[in-house]
Amino acid sequence: MSPAQVERPSDGLLATDSESSEDVTSLLPTPPSRPGAGKAGLSVKVQANFFRVNIQGKCIYEYTVSISPEPSPSRGVELFKLLERSRAQEWREFVPFIAHDRHTKLYSVRELPQPLVVEVIEKVGPPPHREHTFTFNIKKNSELNIEDLSKYVFLKGDLEYWNYNTSPVIAAYNLILQKFASSTATRVGGGDEVRSGCYYFKDTEYRSSLPKYLQPQRSLSDRLQAWGGVFVSVRPVRNQLMVNVGLCVSAFHKSRNLGEAISIFRRASHGADPTRFLQKLKVTSQYRGYVTTMRVQEVVDKPPATLRFQWGNENVSVVDYLKQRYNTTLRHATDWPVINVAGKKSPHPVYVPVELCWIADDQLYRGKLEDNEAREMIKFACRKPDDNRVLIDEGLRLLGFSKPNVTGAKQSMPTNVKIDNATLGNFDVTVDPYMVDILARVLPCPKLQYGNRRLDNVKDGGWNTLGCKFVRGAVVESWCVLNVKDGPVQPSTNDLTLESLCKDFEKKCKDCGIVFKGTPMILKTEALPDIQRDAYRRQALAEIHRVIKNWCDANFKRSNGNRAKSSFILVLLRRRDNFIYPGIKRMCDLEFGVHTLHVLIPKLCSTTPSKLDQYYANVALKLNIKLGGVNHLLGEGDVRWLKQKKTMVVGMDVTHPSPGSHVGTPSIAAVVASVDDSFVHFPASLRCQISKQEMIGDLRAMFNERLHAYGGRPGTLPERVMVYRDGVSETQYDAVLRDELQSIKGAFADKYGNSPHPPLTLVVCGKRHHVRLFPAQDQTSNKTGVKDRSGNTLAGTVVDNTITSVFYFDFYLQAHAAIQGHVRGTHYIVLYDENNLGSDEVQQGTYNASYLYARASKSVSLVPPAYYADLACERGRYYLHNFFDGNELDEDRRGSAGSADPKEDDGRLVFNKALKAWGEGVHGNLKDSMFYI
Repeated sequence: MSPAQVERPSDGLLATDSESSEDVTSLLPTPPSRPGAGKAGLSVKVQANFFRVNIQGKCIYEYTVSISPEPSPSRGVELFKLLERSRAQEWREFVPFIAHDRHTKLYSVRELPQPLVVEVIEKVGPPPHREHTFTFNIKKNSELNIEDLSKYVFLKGDLEYWNYNTSPVIAAYNLILQKFASSTATRVGGGDEVRSGCYYFKDTEYRSSLPKYLQPQRSLSDRLQAWGGVFVSVRPVRNQLMVNVGLCVSAFHKSRNLGEAISIFRRASHGADPTRFLQKLKVTSQYRGYVTTMRVQEVVDKPPATLRFQWGNENVSVVDYLKQRYNTTLRHATDWPVINVAGKKSPHPVYVPVELCWIADDQLYRGKLEDNEAREMIKFACRKPDDNRVLIDEGLRLLGFSKPNVTGAKQSMPTNVKIDNATLGNFDVTVDPYMVDILARVLPCPKLQYGNRRLDNVKDGGWNTLGCKFVRGAVVESWCVLNVKDGPVQPSTNDLTLESLCKDFEKKCKDCGIVFKGTPMILKTEALPDIQRDAYRRQALAEIHRVIKNWCDANFKRSNGNRAKSSFILVLLRRRDNFIYPGIKRMCDLEFGVHTLHVLIPKLCSTTPSKLDQYYANVALKLNIKLGGVNHLLGEGDVRWLKQKKTMVVGMDVTHPSPGSHVGTPSIAAVVASVDDSFVHFPASLRCQISKQEMIGDLRAMFNERLHAYGGRPGTLPERVMVYRDGVSETQYDAVLRDELQSIKGAFADKYGNSPHPPLTLVVCGKRHHVRLFPAQDQTSNKTGVKDRSGNTLAGTVVDNTITSVFYFDFYLQAHAAIQGHVRGTHYIVLYDENNLGSDEVQQGTYNASYLYARASKSVSLVPPAYYADLACERGRYYLHNFFDGNELDEDRRGSAGSADPKEDDGRLVFNKALKAWGEGVHGNLKDSMFYI
């Protein structure tokens, strides 16, 4: 099972300017094949949202489409609709037998005549319409032999077919199965129609049989609404081609006046830049006498009354121009802004007042949700498995995979709704309407060790820590309590009650085994200015900085110059704030080098003793692990597989800028690794890197840091290494093997020299998938199988057959119990393995490790090293909060005047400014700790 070196062309994902993807070929290791199915655990029957695809055809013809003159992408979509309606003699008979991506790819079950040229006429503008003629040139590319696929030759997992390129066939069938939905719904995806997509159906008549709580839309706020949709993706799995049908939710703009929407946004975000939610937004306007659709390019923060431009020989304001040219009078000429809708090739801007614009229908919201909107979105998306089963069944009908007239549904569909999916019939494809049955296993729970007792009967992914002491309690040398006076004072929370609450917190920590030396100092800020007077909370953070600095300086003097003895600050917040929390984390992690714990005063004022005790206990978990303590361990038998040799377990992840971030904001990479054989402490290395680059650029140096920290003393190195890499997609596996694997090997060469290098195992963790498991349901009796109290499959459920990869050594593991909604497991793929691990070793070992997450008394969905890497990345985002959130920066960030590419120039300046803000990174006092937890 050792990785064989075979010559495989790399995917060229990261080819530089000096080397094209065609030139980038290397000897990439072949990922290990599955070493047989796992056997540990209790066998159970489950179902997954996969449906068998049955193919009868033998051949599909692939064509490349070009359009002359070349249209914009959005215009091209409309032109393809005209192509399908064309009555051209040599074309119209083939229309029912095609599927296309509305861009360059077209597939047909019948061979098209060659050469094939079809002209379409687009009518634009008000009557009398202007006519534009476009010419489609449809050129044959290849013939896809489906016969091998239909006989499951390559689906049997024979290694001789490893390099068999399934992409063209899978792309074809994705388009075929999505064609019906693409003509009836709004598609949301990465623009890659040939792979997968989420479809949002507006016609609620389809869903008239659903109960109200399962209806497909929900208002999130005055400006946004949530839509429920259907995800679809064809997947080749072992011995079968299947389609994964899942559920998805997205936020959409409500169709309303653009000026009103901007006003609502500014009130909710306390004056934030509206560009955050206007990105790529289409708007309509009728001030010219007919409907015009435009795309917002930028918001010009000047009202129409003061914004002037050259109109012929006159320099006029936007207000005067509209009055003279279109006899239009504005009501918000002095208080609402203007947008520029000019295209990239336009020689001058085109200004339109926002009060004359309406947000077009079906527009996806690409910005960050406000807190109240996020809460409403969670309520909408969080459904029980049985409800999701109903919605997926409805999704099959919406996708045209099964007939809509079923028991309980309306027997008369609207006459304007097409219910027959002729495309599937014409391509000789059928989809089994029943979820696939799977024989899964429920792995046994590990035993846990606390300082004063052993827990042998852990079940359902959780355990009670009442009366348990930490395995090793941390020692608190000095600490203080910081009362941040921001917002209204809570009832009955004067200084005396806060002191008593802190004593209760200290008592709980001591009960858990933490040792406190001395009493805390109580610090207070002055009353902070509210957010209306201090939009980005700069004045508030300056006051907090002053108070913390004074305490750190005084503590520094008391400890004879040893600042490391400042253990932690307990920060009391009256409310949540999106600026103060990350601001304190930044100044204490980077500048002062002191741990912080934040608690909400309303939580401390709980009248329920059990809730307050649990809250204190959760905070104590974080405090102990931050300060070097050990909360709990796995039983000796459950961790033996990791202790056979000195093993370093590593987690790696990268986080990227959000849609509302400043252009050029860096991505942040994190590498965490264990330091001993308890597998509890995972200090982190953090780096900024090029924006949206997924491969970790400085991985060699970061891995060297982790190897250096292992064992806590020079010369102590691990005898084997196991890496969990989070966040990479299936298309990036080759890039991981080509780039990151080589960086790790380079770090081994640096540290081990000519000595034997430790054997390495590299496992990719995938959470962003649409695979859901359901307790098995009998098709005749509707009785369900084994499930937990929430209706989900049991914690510890593992699937390594039926829906797994044809070639890869992969499995789906649900290590946790759902708190609410439908549980989602993690997809683990073993990409590289020099340790020759078996299925049970990897599956049971990963499951056991999920019980070692330091800040909870529950198992977690993602193996802790990868989880920690994700948390470290999120902490890095706080250090560059204004960059990631798109807030106003301290200095002008605009590109140079006259730049050939102002956006690129602007991005470069932002990136350099972010590096300056990052500085030297995490303070030396915290680097060897889990400061990010």
